[in-house]
Amino acid sequence: MITCTIEIDQNIDDIHKLFLSEIRNSDRATCEISKNKTLKFNIQAKDSVSMKAFVNSILKVIQTYDKVSALK
Repeated sequence: MITCTIEIDQNIDDIHKLFLSEIRNSDRATCEISKNKTLKFNIQAKDSVSMKAFVNSILKVIQTYDKVSALK
């Protein structure tokens, strides 16, 4: 099992709302989101391809959020 944690400490509430409907678990990977002082994504995957897909998906949403926020 491969494990990865992504931790975010800015715009926690806004980003958390984006992921409430975005994250989907599969038979090869799971992601748990926890929100306290930071927003943590704990990802567990059976293989590197699944891990890469989950991490890329999370980062793409965050990147899109950053670009849209910069337009304001």
